Amino acid sequence: MSGRKKDEKTVSIPEVKEIMETVKDQLSEIDSDEGMSHFQEITYNYVNKFAKYDAKIAKKVKKLLMEKYEIEEIYSINILNIDPQTVPELRVILEKSFTGKTLTDEQLQELLYKIEDIKTS
Repeated sequence: MSGRKKDEKTVSIPEVKEIMETVKDQLSEIDSDEGMSHFQEITYNYVNKFAKYDAKIAKKVKKLLMEKYEIEEIYSINILNIDPQTVPELRVILEKSFTGKTLTDEQLQELLYKIEDIKTS
């Protein structure tokens, strides 16, 4: 594998999990004996342990946060990675967000309900 950077994009842990699964599949097709490097294996184990959402659900939640609530991408990703369950937890994540800190407790509670609906659907 080349060590060159093609592009750079901020992604959530569930999205990294999806990428790592693709990499693992591709590497096993190329050389089933070689497999992933040590660093890739550590990353793969980490994302499998800490991903709180499926990648498809994470993308839907991220879209909801960014489009409907206009929360900046970095804070949307932090919400996906941490998976807050209460308004105070969500408030801590959004305390430095320009848009997020303007949301009321009622709006944040509504947001948590919508995230839960997406997770369970």
